[in-house]
Amino acid sequence: MASPKRSWSLSLMPPEIIQEIFYKTPAEALVRAKPTCKEWYALLTDASFINEHFQRSKEHFIRIFDTVKIMDPVTATSSVSPIPNELLQHPYTIHNLVYTLMVHCDGLMLVGYRGWKYRSDGSRISNLALWNPVLKNLRWVEPPVETITSTDYFGIGYNSDGYKIVRFTTRPFEVECCEDVPEVEIYEFKTSSWRTIGGEVDTDVEITSNSVAVMGNMYWTAYRVETPEEEFIRVFDFSDETFKDICFSPTSYVNSHLSCFNGDNLSLLQQDQASRNIEVWVSSKLGDGDVTFSRYFSLSRPDLPALRVRDDANPVYCFVKPKSVIVWCVEVEGKGTVKACTCCTLYEIGEDGVKSKRETERSYVRDYSRAFRCGYVYIPSMIPLPWVRH
Repeated sequence: MASPKRSWSLSLMPPEIIQEIFYKTPAEALVRAKPTCKEWYALLTDASFINEHFQRSKEHFIRIFDTVKIMDPVTATSSVSPIPNELLQHPYTIHNLVYTLMVHCDGLMLVGYRGWKYRSDGSRISNLALWNPVLKNLRWVEPPVETITSTDYFGIGYNSDGYKIVRFTTRPFEVECCEDVPEVEIYEFKTSSWRTIGGEVDTDVEITSNSVAVMGNMYWTAYRVETPEEEFIRVFDFSDETFKDICFSPTSYVNSHLSCFNGDNLSLLQQDQASRNIEVWVSSKLGDGDVTFSRYFSLSRPDLPALRVRDDANPVYCFVKPKSVIVWCVEVEGKGTVKACTCCTLYEIGEDGVKSKRETERSYVRDYSRAFRCGYVYIPSMIPLPWVRH
């Protein structure tokens, strides 16, 4: 039996040491630790601590299929939790990813469903929500339009007034009975309301599904209909609520994927579909004047894997070591509805080739098309939803 003099408790340690330990503790574990005592609860719900913890947290991958899976890309270990009942009960369930949009910002996921449903009393059911998977908080937002279509785009960001959503459409005239819908609208969580802004979206610009929120602004890859080979980066700046074209993409591959690098840069992972050659590009720091891309590394080998096997099977990737990326992608084995399966595979790819390959998930489903969205880059956080008590 240990002597009472030698026993110790974490609560007896100096507060600054406890705080440093908590900074290195995963957000999921800290959520479970909040009820331990008043001192810990006060620290773990303090806004400055939450923000600093988020800044020190590493990128993870999140996949929503039959469950919510949050995976550490380095160790391939995952935490698995059920899909929230609020989402499962929705007519357009979140795991049917063919019909959803998802955007990550500060550990919060903006989730949207195309289409619309009505309750028995005739009232509309919202199909846009903000969700924190770690805190398991969810807030529905009623969109300003009757139907979310494939020509509607949503982004999330913030300025000094807090978090906001931007909604715009590139083809308003293609939506039946929606010719008068404003092209650009902002939702403010502070007032729980939408408002129209004066800016317009060029109808000759095609916005792609490649998007990422970085430092409070929303970025997309885009191209003009007349010159589809010239991709460029378009940003919606929430500080002045305007669209800006900040730079051209370095090359124009069909297989091009936009993400964040180091918290304040953009990155592009590009793969030529024929040769499978891979190029990774990193931009200069956002907000430091003109934005330019430089090649981070390139790879040309005959044995490289195809990182996207079909149009809706976009991979996700992050940076954990210099001159390498960790890519999570979906592959297919077999054909038909009986023997076909999807495999989620984790690759570490560097300038010297494929360093490792790990299968993380295998799904045998009849309608395997909905399994092709592998996931999203995600940073687990304890940042509460706007105007939701924690």
